[in-house]
Amino acid sequence: MHHRSSVFLRRVFLRATMGATTLTGIVTKAGVMAKTVTMTVAKTKTHPKLLKTYVRHTKYLVHDPDNSLSIGEHIRAQACRPLSARKRFVVVERLGFQNAPMHDEPESSQALHRAKTEAAMSAAQREWIKIEQRVKNESKARV
Repeated sequence: MHHRSSVFLRRVFLRATMGATTLTGIVTKAGVMAKTVTMTVAKTKTHPKLLKTYVRHTKYLVHDPDNSLSIGEHIRAQACRPLSARKRFVVVERLGFQNAPMHDEPESSQALHRAKTEAAMSAAQREWIKIEQRVKNESKARV
């Protein structure tokens, strides 16, 4: 049997020790909304009966005050007061890219954008683009 005071102390202790929620994820949408990016967070769960692990993805709107994030970047976001109807996180730290672009110094901003976009793609998508480029080059060579 619990005493009232112990339950009260437990609640106070939980409130005192709980920190702000911090999420780590990948930017999946950027540049569409002003000072806002969409971040996807992957959570690994275990099925209670089958005991098989599976991945669940959740999307969050995150405030980007500098408007400097791009697709494919890993970021850490922290919970804050509601900034809009769905936006409740703000960027705390940039952690780099998922697959770092191979080019150290691209010639133009277009090449940098292409490298960042390719870094965010899956291997199958990159392979498909390579095949399309080969077909274009072969058709140009014939003409």
